[in-house]
Amino acid sequence: MDALRARFEQQSRKAQAYYSVMHEMRAISGSDEAASAWMEHPLAAFDGRTPAQLIAEGRVDEVLGHIHTLR
Repeated sequence: MDALRARFEQQSRKAQAYYSVMHEMRAISGSDEAASAWMEHPLAAFDGRTPAQLIAEGRVDEVLGHIHTLR
């Protein structure tokens, strides 16, 4: 049961991180669709990786930092 709880908590953290990034990007892009497309677009700033990939790796602060440079 502890393993299941740990996995759930890990997935919850990833979902919250994804939501936080989407919220910030939506504020810049103006729509959910544009923010979602950006999340799946490879970026040169991240060596061709997508923001979604970085979030899955736990690199949320890097993605949020990049978003703040776009404002």
